[in-house]
Amino acid sequence: MPRTSAEERAHREIIKLILSQKYAPGDRLVEAELAQEMGLSRTPVRNALRKLIAEGLLENQDNKGCVIPKITPSDMESVFSIRTLLEGRAAAAAAKLATDADIDQLKKLLATERELYSQGSMEPYTEINQQIHLGIGTLSRNDYLERFIRQAFWRAELYIFFFDRFYIRPGGTEPPLRDPDKSQSCREHARLVQAIASRDSNLAESVMKEHIQSTYQTITRRVFSF
Repeated sequence: MPRTSAEERAHREIIKLILSQKYAPGDRLVEAELAQEMGLSRTPVRNALRKLIAEGLLENQDNKGCVIPKITPSDMESVFSIRTLLEGRAAAAAAKLATDADIDQLKKLLATERELYSQGSMEPYTEINQQIHLGIGTLSRNDYLERFIRQAFWRAELYIFFFDRFYIRPGGTEPPLRDPDKSQSCREHARLVQAIASRDSNLAESVMKEHIQSTYQTITRRVFSF
């Protein structure tokens, strides 16, 4: 297995473990244990962990390994606030700079998102959501903006993984069939892509900001219900 492929597999598998809530915020991830569980050597696992630290999903722990960051109301407010600013600017830029092919690709992602949402498929749905948000960051044609969006996106995903109803499966139950027309995220993503396709920078920025803030408000209500 090529090294890059092994690293990509390790990256996906670690995210999968967090998605399944095998690990909780504050838990330490041990490189050797992960490598054994995945059937990989330690090198690709180590590189995947480093990438996840750089992306913001994990944190260093006094040079003794890494941990899933502890989640707090103040941290949640900060990360969603910065996502609102960064991704709003990216959406505005994308409305100006995206090609017709770029917009066609976004529309294909929307169709796939609806299908995966209806199936309740957590991992593929998470991948598509990532491609939509980070893809719009890429369409900004600003390397710095894209980098910071990636970091904020993955840190915010911790709150979504642990508190969004889509990811909560009591007792490991099978996912229920879902109606994508009732999905706040699917509807807002569709509005966002439509705004980008219309080449209206102000509208695209406004829709993106509303989307991030509505996600924050939904998660906040969920957090305080515990």
